[in-house]
Amino acid sequence: MKNKVTLYFAFLLIVVSAFSFAGCSKLVGPSDQDVINAINETGMFKGGFGELTLQSPITILEKGNRAKDGSWPVKVKVVFTAYVSKDKVSAPLERTLVFNMHKIKDNAGKTAWKASAQGS
Repeated sequence: MKNKVTLYFAFLLIVVSAFSFAGCSKLVGPSDQDVINAINETGMFKGGFGELTLQSPITILEKGNRAKDGSWPVKVKVVFTAYVSKDKVSAPLERTLVFNMHKIKDNAGKTAWKASAQGS
């Protein structure tokens, strides 16, 4: 009986280790660099008249656990400015935003991360 328990435990340990070493995509969230790249690709901070301009690097504050819809919530701190009028730029605004990170396939068929602002 004791040998069977040890055998089952060893088998379970091997299976769990295989998933973690393989980097099972359903269990692994986005890296910090993936989050920053995905937020930059949203175009939210592209700048110009009527748009927001990022003033300092994006700071990742907290990564949440995977949600039921498959997204990974990530809380970030950003500092940005906006055009108040054609020639006048606002003072830097610091905000904490939450983005949902989703895995997608890009045009080349590679897996990539896409960020969407929570609530949009």
